[in-house]
Amino acid sequence: MPEYSYLKLPHHNIKGLKNNTLKFLGINYGCSVEHTKRWQPSKLKPFTQEHATSFGAIAMQSQENNSLLIAKEDQFQQSEDCLSLNIYIPNELNHENEKLPVMVWIHGGGFQIGSGSMALYNGEHLAESANVIVVSINYRLGALGFLRLCDISDGAIPSTGNEGLTDQITALKWVQQNISHFGGDKNNVTVFGESAGAMSIACLLASPYTKGLIHKAILESGAAHTYSSIDKANEVAKEFINSATELGFAVTDLSNASIDDLLRIQQHFLGRAEIYQKFGILPFTPVIDGDLLPLEPHVAIEQGSAKNISILSGSNTDEWTLFAAMLNQNTQSNDALNKALSYLMDSDLVKPCLSLIDKQLAQRHQHKSPQTRLNEAFTEYWFTQPCHRLLNNHALAGGTAFRYKLGRKTVIKKLGCTHVTDIGFVFGNVIENFHGNSPRVIELSNQMQSCWANFAHYSTPATNTVDWPKYHPDSEYQFLYFDHEHNWTAQADKESLDFWQQISDQQLASF
Repeated sequence: MPEYSYLKLPHHNIKGLKNNTLKFLGINYGCSVEHTKRWQPSKLKPFTQEHATSFGAIAMQSQENNSLLIAKEDQFQQSEDCLSLNIYIPNELNHENEKLPVMVWIHGGGFQIGSGSMALYNGEHLAESANVIVVSINYRLGALGFLRLCDISDGAIPSTGNEGLTDQITALKWVQQNISHFGGDKNNVTVFGESAGAMSIACLLASPYTKGLIHKAILESGAAHTYSSIDKANEVAKEFINSATELGFAVTDLSNASIDDLLRIQQHFLGRAEIYQKFGILPFTPVIDGDLLPLEPHVAIEQGSAKNISILSGSNTDEWTLFAAMLNQNTQSNDALNKALSYLMDSDLVKPCLSLIDKQLAQRHQHKSPQTRLNEAFTEYWFTQPCHRLLNNHALAGGTAFRYKLGRKTVIKKLGCTHVTDIGFVFGNVIENFHGNSPRVIELSNQMQSCWANFAHYSTPATNTVDWPKYHPDSEYQFLYFDHEHNWTAQADKESLDFWQQISDQQLASF
């Protein structure tokens, strides 16, 4: 039988679960956004909930092709009415006298899949080891969260393409109003996320609607170069409507279409090869709409939109290998490699790019083949360099910036230290058949949790045992390298930075 926990609130009691931590699950932070509220901006829901013992429904999403990202046991009930959050509290917290830092997790999944209730994001270990309140949230995804239809429908459908971001902001407002009841300090909130969650955080840091809601930010494997212009978002909408038309639906049908029909249209849209050729692998992204997002995130941060917020950001050494596996990518010739890179940069830059890539592979004792060279180049292009520019812009604007790189390889040789590897270490939820079972796995998880905890508590990831310099041109861009067997202080390679500076921000935003 589960053991329950009861928390006394100003106007009612709330029932949660007691295990390694206190858990309050499936709390509705926003009013319903289903049926007649579809594509409306979310609104804060008054907190009157009395039971919080099970996860809420997750956002509507297609899952059959995502076996690398979502395990079967994580496929919870789906619903349009998905705006809920989960709270993990250390068992020993004295709610009357102690207010702990709050860490709000924004999950990834390409703005299309995922939820805050995935087992990988179980916040029990992190809450206990870091002595923080951990909050994980759900938000609208895919066509319901990041599809702009207001222009193509002449205003009949109100979606701006930023509904998922408004949900995240609504959740942060809920934290401000209510987290003190759970022992959290509303004046010490760290948002942290991975992949699309980190990309979302960059947008939140650029938005005028988040002032006072965020005090620190951790961006893992995602930075400030993922967004759509209004023109691009409208082109995506046109193609989405083309898919709807092919399936027998008009624009005017979408507001009242069943969820199954909307997902069928979305699946048709995502199944067309030309969509990725036109828009990259993330057709659903936040939109620079002039309101919630007045500027591209990297530009806003460069202008100081987040200069009072400490930022910790980093990436993994082999980010692209996961996407290569998902896309069945198998580049076997140098001609194919050169062609792939020519889509991303001027043809005269391909040769010096590969020269740098070969040097990096040799330094890490990696096998050189057309596919491994492409993996390394794509990792630089869409993860490493955007991370550098985010932190450099932030530091030059007067903000405090820290950078890390994770190099601990998984047990799956072709993946190396791939995308998502960091999540298990940060949450203390390592998986033996993915992360391995050597003593270094547990050591690394403890180290990363300790550093993330210190950042949440004190605005620096440095600890008594880990020396971590700020990331700044004056310190020659030093950062912490969590390597396969040990940690060390590294320095960004000047030759590499000089080369990548030839690639524009607009090019880096083609993900």
